[in-house]
Amino acid sequence: MRVRLLILAAFGVALAGCDSGSKLYHVVGDVTWQGDPVTDGNINFLPENGNVHPVTAKIVNGKFDARVPAGKMKVEIFADKDLGYSEAMHQNVKTRLIPEEYNSLSKLTFDVQTNDSNRADFHLPLKN
Repeated sequence: MRVRLLILAAFGVALAGCDSGSKLYHVVGDVTWQGDPVTDGNINFLPENGNVHPVTAKIVNGKFDARVPAGKMKVEIFADKDLGYSEAMHQNVKTRLIPEEYNSLSKLTFDVQTNDSNRADFHLPLKN
């Protein structure tokens, strides 16, 4: 009986130490490219501290809605442009709409606050 109580106590301590994950906060926003809404794409929020998981949200008709951990995030935006159907390839052909300076080489950031009123709009290309 005493051994069983010790095992249960140890299990309880182990559970108390487990992190069920970071709290997530609501982030919404608009994404445009050259003044037009990005019709179909993805936005990534990558934590700068590396202690929480990145978040990806779908961009639809220039809008996204995500649940993101608090803190400073690197932001990457991806979208393709549909060039239409190719007879030679028997499928629609796409090309990159958003250049790599806003995705793989992005310097975009957003600081997610600990509330559900975060708004992050990205009107690209950025003007210098």
